[in-house]
Amino acid sequence: MAQQFAKTVNVLKFDENEAYDHDRPISSLVRTQLLHLHQAEHIRVPEKERTNININDLQTERQASEYIAKVTRLLHKHGKAAKKLKPRKSAKKKAAARGSGKTKQSKSAPKKRTSRK
Repeated sequence: MAQQFAKTVNVLKFDENEAYDHDRPISSLVRTQLLHLHQAEHIRVPEKERTNININDLQTERQASEYIAKVTRLLHKHGKAAKKLKPRKSAKKKAAARGSGKTKQSKSAPKKRTSRK
């Protein structure tokens, strides 16, 4: 019985100097990331605080990196965790308030369910 060996793959030497080039044109992957961040910025950040940067003008990895850092800071600042929302009343407290006559809501007839045919 002959022995079989797994194929070996020659790995190219890694050049750290070429790994990140600030002036290299951005790839389609980075362009897509910029588009997603731009959309998130316009959804979450108030108009007066937006960067107002046209992502079509960003051409290099350095420009993309600077934009990504700015928008990420803004998104963290305006994210859900940053908002201090008032605690909501629990369902039990709402039911108790209704039963004690503290609310001015009138009771309506329950909605009829319809089939989804």
